Amino acid sequence: MVSFPSLPAAVTGPATRAVEATRGAIGGFTWKPALAVARPAILSILSRIEFGTLLLVDEPAGTRHIFGQKLDGTTDLSNVEASATRRATTLPRVELIVKNDAFWMRLFLFGDMGFAEAYMLGDFECQDLTSFFQLFIVNRDYLGNGTTWISSVSAAISALARANNALGSALLNISAHYDISNDMFAAFLSPDMTYSCAVWDRLSDIANTDTKESLETAQLRKLHRFIDGCKLKSDDHVLEIGTGWGSFAIEAVSKSGCHVTSLTLSKEQKALAEDRIAAAGLRERITVMLCDYRELELPEGKRFDKIVSIEMLEAVGREFLATYFGCIDRLLKEDGGVAMFQCITMPECRCEAYAKSEDFISHYIFPGGYLPSATELLNHITTQSKGTLIVENIENIGGHYARTLRLWREQFMGAFESKIRPALLKQHPDMTKEAVNVFKRKWEYYFTYCEAGFITKTLGDVIITVGRERTLELMEGVPL
Repeated sequence: MVSFPSLPAAVTGPATRAVEATRGAIGGFTWKPALAVARPAILSILSRIEFGTLLLVDEPAGTRHIFGQKLDGTTDLSNVEASATRRATTLPRVELIVKNDAFWMRLFLFGDMGFAEAYMLGDFECQDLTSFFQLFIVNRDYLGNGTTWISSVSAAISALARANNALGSALLNISAHYDISNDMFAAFLSPDMTYSCAVWDRLSDIANTDTKESLETAQLRKLHRFIDGCKLKSDDHVLEIGTGWGSFAIEAVSKSGCHVTSLTLSKEQKALAEDRIAAAGLRERITVMLCDYRELELPEGKRFDKIVSIEMLEAVGREFLATYFGCIDRLLKEDGGVAMFQCITMPECRCEAYAKSEDFISHYIFPGGYLPSATELLNHITTQSKGTLIVENIENIGGHYARTLRLWREQFMGAFESKIRPALLKQHPDMTKEAVNVFKRKWEYYFTYCEAGFITKTLGDVIITVGRERTLELMEGVPL
């Protein structure tokens, strides 16, 4: 793949906006001679499916196509497998119904982004998007990522803007996602308001609803993993980079009695986090600051005893990972300091190709975001600390994210009409019915897209614990 230089936003911005405008206009273009090229090209790519089954119903053309493993006459793909009993080892079987010829044009011209936009705009329907993405992933070597040479051009141009995540744009990138509405997030998160991967009890029977543990229980288990992993004590001053809605800070102080200084770039999050902290009676022990980690000055010149960052690293950007871990080294005390990070990761073998492209998540959900590899994180930790941050433990909990995402999606869809739509219209009263529906389908796509990524191990989610040399409290509980 061609390697593009890093260009300033002033140069890349107009090019990116031009691509977006072109994608919107041309993607919906259904001129018959153009369709005569696009439809056969996409069908030819889909004919390479080897594993699983895709039934494609083209309503405008009045045709049906079956790709992959053939079905017997009794199989009904419209009766999809219940997501609660989904297994990673099951070959997916899925039905996709084309509703508008624009589907073919968007997919032919704009690949992955075109497919996402076709779904958001209602050009096709699929009852089980997660299974479709699983099908695509398990056949990726045969499908060539489903791109045509034309779709690669717009993707390459859009990718030029990803490198710019300076201080000003960092605020915009975070706000674009989190400043939507606290009410919307509250509608699908568990009561603790933790917006990151939960850790499930592996012994629980997920098919038995009577014994299935709640999302809140699994989220608290993850938070306790950080509290216990950092060996938090009452006299610790903890820096949290990425407040969320205060769930870690509240649980950490409640359990250990420590003090927490928490940083966020979202005004919406800060306001609700402070309300939740006050309701818990913990205002004297938790301070939430609207501050970028790069601008934080040490309180009274004293470094922090512990640092925690839970799924915030994805917003840092590749160009600023070294800066981030340089700040960790500067802010963490030199004698006995412990830090823990949780971060969604990309497999090492896909890192370079991913870094030079733009996908649905980086464009529509987390603008400016970047998923590093675990190796990339470890290298920066060692380099920026000059070897003084020693890796104590690394664990991949990515498999736990599939169920977390499924429950978020189910709660989002179930609460959309009663809570999320009203919250959207309250915040954006000029939003049309069509715009609200596009918003709904965008989030449904987001949840299923990520769920499939974790089910297939295309994505990981690592928890890394590091400590300074002679951090003896990390030896607690170890038999000598």
